[in-house]
Amino acid sequence: MTAHFEILKHPHQGLAAVKHGFSWPAAILGWAWALARRVWIPGIALLVVHAALALIATKLITENPGLLIAVGVGLQAFFGARANYLLSRSYQERGFLYQGLVPATSPSDAIAKFKAVGEAIPAEWRLGVAPALFTLPAGLQQLLAVARLTIKAVVRYRLLPVLAVLLVLVVVGLPLALKHDGTARGLVQIVITYTLSAVTAILGLVTLWLATGTLARDVEDCSMQMVAVKPIARWQIWLGKWLGIMGLNFALLGLSGLTIYFLIQWRAASLPDKQQAILKNELLIARGSLKEPPPDLDADVEKILKERIKEIGQIANGADLKQVRKDVKEAIKAQYQAVPPQASRGWVIETGLARGQLADTPIYLRVKFRTAQYSLKPETYGTFWEIGPPNSTNRVRISRPLTTDTFHEFGINLLDEKGVPVSEPVKGGRYQNLLDPDGKLFVLFGNANKAAVLFDLDEGLEVLYHEGGFGLNFARGVAVLFIWLGLLAAIGLAGASYLSFPVAAFFSITMLIVGLSSGTIAQVVKDGTFGSTNHDTGAPEGVMGAVDFIMVPTFKAAHDVLTLVNSFSPVDALSTGRSVSWTMLFQALLQIWGLIGGIFAVFGILAFTRRELATAQGKT
Repeated sequence: MTAHFEILKHPHQGLAAVKHGFSWPAAILGWAWALARRVWIPGIALLVVHAALALIATKLITENPGLLIAVGVGLQAFFGARANYLLSRSYQERGFLYQGLVPATSPSDAIAKFKAVGEAIPAEWRLGVAPALFTLPAGLQQLLAVARLTIKAVVRYRLLPVLAVLLVLVVVGLPLALKHDGTARGLVQIVITYTLSAVTAILGLVTLWLATGTLARDVEDCSMQMVAVKPIARWQIWLGKWLGIMGLNFALLGLSGLTIYFLIQWRAASLPDKQQAILKNELLIARGSLKEPPPDLDADVEKILKERIKEIGQIANGADLKQVRKDVKEAIKAQYQAVPPQASRGWVIETGLARGQLADTPIYLRVKFRTAQYSLKPETYGTFWEIGPPNSTNRVRISRPLTTDTFHEFGINLLDEKGVPVSEPVKGGRYQNLLDPDGKLFVLFGNANKAAVLFDLDEGLEVLYHEGGFGLNFARGVAVLFIWLGLLAAIGLAGASYLSFPVAAFFSITMLIVGLSSGTIAQVVKDGTFGSTNHDTGAPEGVMGAVDFIMVPTFKAAHDVLTLVNSFSPVDALSTGRSVSWTMLFQALLQIWGLIGGIFAVFGILAFTRRELATAQGKT
């Protein structure tokens, strides 16, 4: 089979031929091939990486060894694609000079053909380019060309070495500097929550800086004017810049994510057996969530309101129906939430499509409650639970002391090897099926305390079950973070499309601050006022309340937009063993990139297309 070989010549060592394209020997032998061909630095680096992967493989405790295999195969394939290029560079560093590209069947055949023409190679050989397996459309080639130029500019700014050092310090140094408490949750809190959050923050700020700088500075330095006169549309320049930035983010976030994933596997091996069981069954896992359908409070409110208006007649004409409706809703909500002393409260959980998974996997209850008695700190109360079909012997009774205002998780269907119920998973244990024939899970709580207990409708009780493995769940969580970075890149480029670099940077940072202030914005929307509220009546008061007619609608619009972006919490989900589902990933892609990011992209492309570059230069 004919291939193309680079011919290189040394004044004293003679000729060498290097195949152009993929190298199967390098892909199979890896570092051994590199060291044998005197490609020292890549060969040693690959050897170190393989040694680290082999060491981690012996400590791997999760259910996803396939990810380790995929990483190894991907690494070998990447090395095989770059091996001949590295070999050619190695020859040239040793004094060999490039002569041309010769079509031949083997290296010896290429050298023979080169000698046959008396080493006076034709011009098409010297300037020849190996044919590609397939040709990309011209428009896509232009986009990728701009993306490559963007990446080269970042490399030229010496940003990558600094960024790599920062990420290494965060990914490796932070878990080593912060000592956990020896528990599975403490380890996950440090390695996943702190480290992944820090990586996202660093890459987010760098993304904004690159997005604003790469476009605004190109315009101010007049280099963009040289590109704009070429046969390439401005929307292709804009999207090419975005692709280049996201290519860097893909590489850096991907490497950071893989390092965090393997690091937690390594650190987990040092935990006691009990903590490793918790890690495997509660944290390093993808757990689905089920809740009881929320009651239709609005329908109940309207029904009661109509009855009261009918009873009081004309007196209702002067009433503040908005406030009355709010008070009635709170009263009905309290009835659903409160469990009086010596009373019980039941939940019916529809399992639906998850029925098969709940039948033979560990099930946990995640509960949080408070009491009507005021206390400065959480207090402990006795709780009694019955889980299983009503009027059946297949019911589990659990008595546990739990503290108020704290999330608690405990298993409800865990059995040891002898069939005795246990609260934590044990070696050789099994699981009890607590579903009724219709696939419903019945949960009953008994309040034996002297105070009423309140379970919030949103987060009072939740059923968690095993949905999938940690490796794929972690990859989906990192993909959501990548989508967030794409939005930041679109925001930065949109600002730089019409503004100078300092103003574009200020605009981007302002948008980031607004995004981080979602809690404050949500509180204003909830209170219905920009100022303070009277704690007794709930009515707005103070001077700032005078601007509510402007600020509240503005904050509500901002809250609706931020909800589309912030409704995904991959870091929290990964650190608590929650599932980042494919549905969540596609929803994030549509809402963040398709809707919000699309709006910024359209604005940025239109602004950049209509911008007069000749009047935007920063210097003459």
